[in-house]
Amino acid sequence: MNKDQAIEKIKKCLRLAKSANENEAAQAFKHAQALMREFGVTDIDVEMSEIIEASVKIPVAIPKWQFILFEICERAFGVDGYIYRSRGAVIGNVTGHQMAHFRFYGMSPKPELAAYAYEVLLRQLRAARREYIATKLKRVKLAKNKTYRADEFCLGWVATVYRKVEKFAVGDEEQQKIGIYRNRLNLTRTSKPRTINASSSAKRAGYDDYAEGYDKGKDAQLNHAMSGAESKRLGGIQP
Repeated sequence: MNKDQAIEKIKKCLRLAKSANENEAAQAFKHAQALMREFGVTDIDVEMSEIIEASVKIPVAIPKWQFILFEICERAFGVDGYIYRSRGAVIGNVTGHQMAHFRFYGMSPKPELAAYAYEVLLRQLRAARREYIATKLKRVKLAKNKTYRADEFCLGWVATVYRKVEKFAVGDEEQQKIGIYRNRLNLTRTSKPRTINASSSAKRAGYDDYAEGYDKGKDAQLNHAMSGAESKRLGGIQP
């Protein structure tokens, strides 16, 4: 039995320790204490075992609208998150490519729901972005201008969704556990969104692109693939 397995066993014993049968409760509590001593498990370790992470892959150079989409899902499911960067395996003398992920963390199963919601909304936004580029931006020649204007469209889209999302209330005990977990992560690095050096004319046109995205964001859908209780956390996002 490893430490993680021991923690699960300890949690089971602690649940039994609440039994109405005094003898059974005493034996379960005694067994939990013995396991904690044997595997070096603390009370905090047991509490932190309730916190899980769920990860979604993101570009190394992250656009601002993708940050906001991440925040939307944090807000909707009462979780926190951070960006994790790593490199792939080294093959010979060649270092692997840099990779990046958004990681949601919180009380199970909320991070998994947040990651799922993120991926569902991201697919819809990417489809809307492709369509917008193919129709409204097809005459834009410079790649940097096209990217800038498409990003403005996406910013408008996520702004609509953000306004519609109902913030999930998190209790004091849960907030405390998430705070302890956050401190354990010891996060020091922050990430800045990518910037596009677009032309002045593209930036002026970007106001209209944002407005188009804001209007298109009203079509965002989520509850067709989630249960009623889960989709309610993203209140206004309905088919």
